[in-house]
Amino acid sequence: MAPPNRTEALDTLYSTTWQNMREETIDNIFNATPLTYWLYDGDRVRREDGGRWIGVPLMYAKNLTVQTLGPGGTISIAPVEHTTTAQYDWKFMAGSVLRLFAEDTWNKGKAAIQNKVKNDLKNLELSMIDKLEVIFFGDGSGNLGKDFDGLGNLVAVNPLIGTIGGLDRSAQTWFRNFTRAYSTAGMDAADKGILFNFRKVYNSISVGNDHPTLIMAGQDVYELYEAQMTTILQLTKTKLADAGFDALSYKGSALTYSPSAPAAEARFLNERYIELIINSNADFLMTNWKDIPNQLDRVVQVVVEGNLTVNNARMHGVLHTIA
Repeated sequence: MAPPNRTEALDTLYSTTWQNMREETIDNIFNATPLTYWLYDGDRVRREDGGRWIGVPLMYAKNLTVQTLGPGGTISIAPVEHTTTAQYDWKFMAGSVLRLFAEDTWNKGKAAIQNKVKNDLKNLELSMIDKLEVIFFGDGSGNLGKDFDGLGNLVAVNPLIGTIGGLDRSAQTWFRNFTRAYSTAGMDAADKGILFNFRKVYNSISVGNDHPTLIMAGQDVYELYEAQMTTILQLTKTKLADAGFDALSYKGSALTYSPSAPAAEARFLNERYIELIINSNADFLMTNWKDIPNQLDRVVQVVVEGNLTVNNARMHGVLHTIA
């Protein structure tokens, strides 16, 4: 076997290199797709110190003691139950770096060793970026339910079924997102189909001055909107465009697309009511190096623990089956 001091030196080199790369890696991961960039830039990433599950407070009822009254009138002091807690599970994602004993012996020069270390860790970073993008557009059922919750179930095409945060949406009508199948029924002849349907979803999930702030679609829907609105298109003034993502404006919301977003669908999201929760004790942390039984090789993992959550489902919506 390699001398202990060499093994320890390589262990330390990998660990210190990852620590030096870690903040940049996290930034690269969150800036890799418009969805994760939007979450990160909008301060929708929150770090917690653990616990058995993620608790998200949900307000589901109004205070019914509010009323008008005349001189000497009375006001009800009955207790009002208006809040419950959604319990989201912690989900894990991790990747490994395998260090072959033979490669340790081959890469002896300082430059060769450093290049190998950086290449291994950069490859892991890029792989985690790709995996997170797919997961965030999924429905949480991938890998036998071990995937993070994603837009596929948090803002579901059929919000009458399934469970989110331990709450059964078939029974909890107040915890359902808005959904609409693309339709031109009732559309004025001078209107455009995609604009007519966007307006229906946008207005249905707006309350006062509280509106959707991101419309996330597939490339097909983005290009449909782009083609129909060519004469009045504007790049949105948000940071999405500044960050290099193609983004158009719809009523002040940023409209953009991702290769991982499902075709023929557009999700209208309100940044006030969606959060990515990360466990600060497993925030893209590297484990200790481990010997592999009966082998000369060693392995280490980088792990992140968290989940994507919503706290007011009715403020999000999806337009689906877009023609």
